[in-house]
Amino acid sequence: MSVRTVIAEVLNKRHNKVYSLEKVRKGLAELEMHLENLQFMARQVAQEGVVQEEFAGISAEIAKNAQGLQEEVAQLNISVSNLAKRFSKPTVNVGVAGKARQGKSTLLQKISGLSNTEIPTSDELPCTGTKSKIFHAEGTPYARIDFYAKEEFLKEILYSYFDKLNFPKPVLLEDFKRPLPELAENPYSKDRNLEKAVYEKLKFIHKMFPSFLDLLSRPSETVDLQYIPEYVIQGGGRAKYLAVKTANIYTKFPNHDVTGLCLVDLPGLEAAQGHEKKLVSSLEYEVDAVILVKLPSAQGTQYDVDDYKVIDLINHSVKEVALANWLFIVLNQLDDESNEKQVQLLKYHPPQTYSTPNILIANCKDLAAVEEKVFAVVLRHIEHNLESIDRQYINTLAQQMDHIFSTLSDILKSHRGFFNADRTEMGMETEYSDLFTQFQEELTIGLEDLVSDGQQALTAFDEEFKQHVEEVCEAATQRPPIPDSAELAKQFKLRGGWPEAIQPQLNHLRAHLTQHLAAHLDVFLQTKIDGVLKELLRRIFPASLLNLLPKNLDSADPKMVVRELQKLLDKTEQGKLYESFEYILKFNFSYHSHFHYRVRREMGALDTYSSASTSEIIPQDASRENVKEKAEEIGRGLENLYQQTIYRVKKKLTEEMQADPANAIFALIEEIKDRLIRTKGIEREWRKFLYPIRSQVWAETFSHFEREMGLRKQWLNALDDTLRWAQTVKGEFGI
Repeated sequence: MSVRTVIAEVLNKRHNKVYSLEKVRKGLAELEMHLENLQFMARQVAQEGVVQEEFAGISAEIAKNAQGLQEEVAQLNISVSNLAKRFSKPTVNVGVAGKARQGKSTLLQKISGLSNTEIPTSDELPCTGTKSKIFHAEGTPYARIDFYAKEEFLKEILYSYFDKLNFPKPVLLEDFKRPLPELAENPYSKDRNLEKAVYEKLKFIHKMFPSFLDLLSRPSETVDLQYIPEYVIQGGGRAKYLAVKTANIYTKFPNHDVTGLCLVDLPGLEAAQGHEKKLVSSLEYEVDAVILVKLPSAQGTQYDVDDYKVIDLINHSVKEVALANWLFIVLNQLDDESNEKQVQLLKYHPPQTYSTPNILIANCKDLAAVEEKVFAVVLRHIEHNLESIDRQYINTLAQQMDHIFSTLSDILKSHRGFFNADRTEMGMETEYSDLFTQFQEELTIGLEDLVSDGQQALTAFDEEFKQHVEEVCEAATQRPPIPDSAELAKQFKLRGGWPEAIQPQLNHLRAHLTQHLAAHLDVFLQTKIDGVLKELLRRIFPASLLNLLPKNLDSADPKMVVRELQKLLDKTEQGKLYESFEYILKFNFSYHSHFHYRVRREMGALDTYSSASTSEIIPQDASRENVKEKAEEIGRGLENLYQQTIYRVKKKLTEEMQADPANAIFALIEEIKDRLIRTKGIEREWRKFLYPIRSQVWAETFSHFEREMGLRKQWLNALDDTLRWAQTVKGEFGI
């Protein structure tokens, strides 16, 4: 199977996994939000201070653990995102790195077939100043130059220098034109010399900034290979390379059809760079294997600090894959083999790392040696191991997710029981039981006191009723509806005699008196009943219960209040209680309902069915001829009968019936008492009625419970949602 076919198969398998990785990435982002929400909820609990200390302590502990896990999830998500980018690439990439004058550029030339023009070498300072990508491509070679966007250059390049030097960062790219801060001398700094080198590099970028500013945010340029040095070479006062993000070179490799393969030239690993991490950040998602070129010195050599820094940069970029699976250290053998001893020494004494990288030996100037001992070895490694390395990468991330889920599960499940609402409900039940007992006692005592007060008030009420009757009767004597003599004479003529004329007047007087008594006594009686009901509502029911009623309710009408209270009842569940309120609403104590049928007997003088009244009024000598004269006398007779009737009515009401209103209202109070507290099963109905509205009736007491119960449910849901989502993400790692 050709290298091209192997690469195509690997890329196809990778591309098929991208959708699943994106799904995992979104799931991890959602899990981060759930963990952040737990921390937010804990902060709210601490700020509000409405729950017990244990609640606040447990929520704070969960938040602390959630914060740690959130950081792990965020880091895992970065790794998944990098893996998705890696699998999305259209090529398999091999990075080539090395410090200056180690043979890196020479190695690249031999593999790609490019010349010193496209990949310049130098025996002096580092020659290449930007990252280059070399693709195998048929046809005429060319290059595409990609430039940094202005914002990208500011935040990804310049900020790295400012952070390393602890300088205040420019907010806008234009601010970089201002003079740089002076580097403070600190003789005690362990990185004093390194900081100085970084500062000098930043000063150079600052000095050359005007010369390359126009290239930033410029669209990509396609150029012939001969112009590549203009964009990638540093030194000699050149600065254009600073604006170049990547130089993409498309050329036909000499010895293999490696379509789908890309060599990535990774410059900038010198210790004095301020943005070396940025230059190798592409390792996290862009490079599948790295060739690190080292030229052992014939005068003596070892793996020095700078070598380990480079290896660390490479290792930290993809911690999930062991160095042995993707790092190849090429020991560059000189033409005269003068460094052979040192090469062998380094080969058999590899760098002391947790995973030993592959050590290769080749003369980087020898095309055959590079082909056979380096490039062919790397290609075989990719062919045989890249798919398993990809699987290892995924499995490592899945193991991290397993650890996160296991830790999260232990934390949340250990605290889940605390948030069970049963705890609060038990407390609420106990509190409600106590409050209901208190309510029942106050209701009973209040009604009994109301009955006692009613008994004591009977005598005073009798006198009050008597006085009111006298006032009503006195008012009835004023201006009785008796026609004047002219009208009586007229009625005599119209009806054909005095008896016929007088009888309607008797009816009118009787009806007038009845209506007068009813109108005035009904108002008095209703006022008394309303007073009793108001006292009942004021003294018996908690004010908070009355607060449940509509705000626009006319509280002056106690029956309206009782009616609204009745609406709160369930007629099926609280039937007896409902009927008790219905009794109060239907209670009617009026003149006609309690007095009139008895008082009516005292109005016999105004009865037309008796001839006595008529005979008494009509003079014996009354005739057709003396109508006018007798009409006035008859008028006085009607008034006498009316006044006599009022007297008898008043006597009846104030002597025989004086105690009736007080007794009736007292009976109402006693009946209300019996219905509300003495009826069998009524206590159970009160309990069932008040329970659903307990937090409104006793708001001050139950608001705490309601808040805590709401918080417990909120926390319980949040814990379950977080764990359920973590379980979902864990399952999605089965890519």
